[in-house]
Amino acid sequence: MKLKSLKLENFRNYGALNLDLSDGVTIFLGENAQGKTNLLESIAFLALGKSFRAGNFMEVLGWERPHGRIKGTLEQDGKEKSLEVFFEREPRRKKIKKQGKISEPKDFIGTFKVVLFTPDSLQMISGSPRLRRQYFDRLLIQLSREYFESYSVFHHVLKQRNALLKRISMRLAKPDELDMWDEPYLKNSQSIWKIRAEFIEFLKENLSEIYSSISGSQDELKIESDVIAHSDLIFCRDRDIYSGSSSVGPHHDDFKLHLNGKQLSDFGSRGEQRTAVLALKIAQIRYIEKHTGKKPILLLDDVFSELDASRQTHLCQLVESYQTIITSCSMENVKNLKNAVIYKISAGVLTEG
Repeated sequence: MKLKSLKLENFRNYGALNLDLSDGVTIFLGENAQGKTNLLESIAFLALGKSFRAGNFMEVLGWERPHGRIKGTLEQDGKEKSLEVFFEREPRRKKIKKQGKISEPKDFIGTFKVVLFTPDSLQMISGSPRLRRQYFDRLLIQLSREYFESYSVFHHVLKQRNALLKRISMRLAKPDELDMWDEPYLKNSQSIWKIRAEFIEFLKENLSEIYSSISGSQDELKIESDVIAHSDLIFCRDRDIYSGSSSVGPHHDDFKLHLNGKQLSDFGSRGEQRTAVLALKIAQIRYIEKHTGKKPILLLDDVFSELDASRQTHLCQLVESYQTIITSCSMENVKNLKNAVIYKISAGVLTEG
């Protein structure tokens, strides 16, 4: 499936944009704060149903804009499909449409698949566990409706359960009131754990080989996961009531990588950590292809500048087989990409060539 065209209306610094996209590699060149990442954000929004940058969807609208729109046209086997996200300030709302009709998120998300590679991705090894959970979630919500629905319900229940725990700790509610939340909490936790565990098993089987293919070494990269399915949350109740929050659940999952038996976050060099992140992203690509038989669209936000020459070369060889959208501040970082369509961006204005 290919993204053939992108239309933006009042999105970030784009008042109006109509852009036809190449089936191959497209590069957006420009200085910082000119709108390069905004284009990637809009494409990812169509795949994920939300921004990978903004916590609040209204942030994509300027203060003076009453509404905004992202519209994409997809093509597969000669047939076109349209996706649209519409934002409105008053009343405050977001609408998503598929083939011109209002759609439920579960039917919209994952219509086409993306693998997103941002500078934040490079912090995945040594950064916050949130980044590693995000690595799971951005992939799996696109591939599994069960995962998306369980993930959505779980976070709603988590919010309600935590609010009740605080009330219990203040003696404003009784512990047995947790019963109504513990059942959906456990059910959806187990669903998330099951699907994450399947992906982790895939990583255990493939990650080391991918790493070696990038590094040209015989180094062994292994993943150690803290994804553990707890079957009875009631054993955590006393601790949860004392802390006023849920201490067990998918929101605490994490994983560690070990290179030749040593924890990569503590002992790995900068180059080794960069290689591991690249391997994790390639693993996502392979997992999508395994489950769908189709290639995802790759979105790379100014990551070439963070890689050394050998890793740049490997990434260039990879992306040429996919529809890929790349941003860069310098042509020097992407000079090895052949047959790419290049746009220069300045203050939200695109010039081809």
